Formats: sequence, C-alpha cells, structure tokens
Amino acid sequence: MRRIAIVTAVLAALAGGGLAAPPAHASCIFVIVWHGRAYFAAGTPETPPHPGAPVRGAVEPDCADTGGPARPPTPIAARRISGVPPSLALLARDTVLIPSGYFPEVTNFLTGASLPSDKTRGCRLGGPVRITGKAQAAFGFLNVHVGDSTVRLHHLLRGAAHVEIDGHTRIQGLVRNGQPFIGDGQVVRVDARFCKVHGAIGTMIVARRIVPAGPIVAPPTADEVLGPYWRGGPGILSRATGGHSWPAYAALALLAAVAALLIVRRRSHRPGTG
Repeated sequence: MRRIAIVTAVLAALAGGGLAAPPAHASCIFVIVWHGRAYFAAGTPETPPHPGAPVRGAVEPDCADTGGPARPPTPIAARRISGVPPSLALLARDTVLIPSGYFPEVTNFLTGASLPSDKTRGCRLGGPVRITGKAQAAFGFLNVHVGDSTVRLHHLLRGAAHVEIDGHTRIQGLVRNGQPFIGDGQVVRVDARFCKVHGAIGTMIVARRIVPAGPIVAPPTADEVLGPYWRGGPGILSRATGGHSWPAYAALALLAAVAALLIVRRRSHRPGTG
C-alpha cells in the first residue's frame, strides 16, 4: 500500500495548490501513517517548504498492489513543515503528504491563501442543483451518495454523484486545522451548477457551496482508510466485499477519473441535467 494502486491521472486535482502531481512508482502512490492517520502524497511543491522538526513513529505501509499479503510497515523519516500543523501536512522524501479529506485545490494549505482555480472555465454553465447525501472524499475528489436531489441525476457512480471542487467552492462549517475538511460518511448539502463540456457525455457538477447536513464526523483512522491489514496480514478486502479498506478510496478516485474522461471525450445530455 505504499502508493495506492490507481492511475496517475487521478492525482491531477492535487496540482492546483502549487504542487506538482507526484510521479508514479509502479502502480501505487506514496502513503504513510502517523499517529493513527493515513497521509497521502499531495505532490512536490514548486517552492520547497521549510522543513520543521522530525516526527517520531511515522511508518510506510507495504504497497501490496499485486494482491498478495501485505508485509509489515517500515519506519520512515518524516518531518513537520514549518508553520503548518503536523495534523495537516507532513514532509517525507521531499514530498508533501496530507490526510484524506482535505482539498488542496480550494486553499493552499502551506500558506492559507485561497486559490483561483475554476473548473467552469471552458464549459457552458447550466442550471443549479442541490444534492444531499453522505460524502466520500479522497485525493481531492468528492463523491456524494445521493439521498436527495432537486434535479434528477444521470450517470451516477454506484448511486453517487461526482462533484467537482475548485477555488470558488465555499466549504462552510466543515473545517479542521483552519482548512476545509470533509470526513468520510459526512452528510452534506451541496449547492452546485451543471457545466457542459463540448462533446462530452453527461455534465459536470461543480460545487459552489458545501455545508454539513448532519452531525460532524470524526476524521477517519488509518484502519478505516487503509483497512485492517495495513500492518501486514491477509490479502486486502474492499468495501465492496464487506471490508473497510483503501481499495474503496482507490475505486472512488478511479471512477472519478473515468467520469472525467467521459465528460471530456463524449457527447452530453443538455445542460441542466446530470
């Protein structure tokens, strides 16, 4: 599990915060565990952050991308980033790592500055939509399992709508360490706009405001994100087979990447429908 097995394109959304998407090594992405939390590679900053003090106890889980048993994790040298809480970001192998649930394309988490990224650029805006449901966030992507919607949505991914987030998205009432944060399973209400890309299938759903619609959930533990066997043991189980493990997050990101490719390459329904 050192580098979760997904296509490299899934990480493109992480490049908006002044970070270059991390290069692929084999078929996984870089992940470490510290204080019971899983940190994923957000990329290499264009301007390297100032390293802070070393942290103790960081380990690197085995990749186990071949489907075999995972080996025990190995210790890894990791450091704080000067001026940034270690619960928000760490530095290892010249790579910035952040816990799942943060959105570095909304705010530069190294400086706190808002980012100008705009996912509606180059597409034609359609009507508004409000979606309510449980959120699943990973790698800067957000899927919402649709419990209620003001517009009938098409092209759902296993009952979930893929929601684009950019620098104009206001995430209110969902903050940790001063940064927008959405925990896995958090019930949210998303006010968004449809956005039609020429020659695409379906329409993008671009969030403009996200607020909690239920109790605030705690950040997920490494066991909840990576599964019970990241410390070494039998083959990894996914949520689809009844387990709680990192393949679910990999599947989320992969499905989001596939949806993005479909939006870019194929024809769409009319604006105002999903």
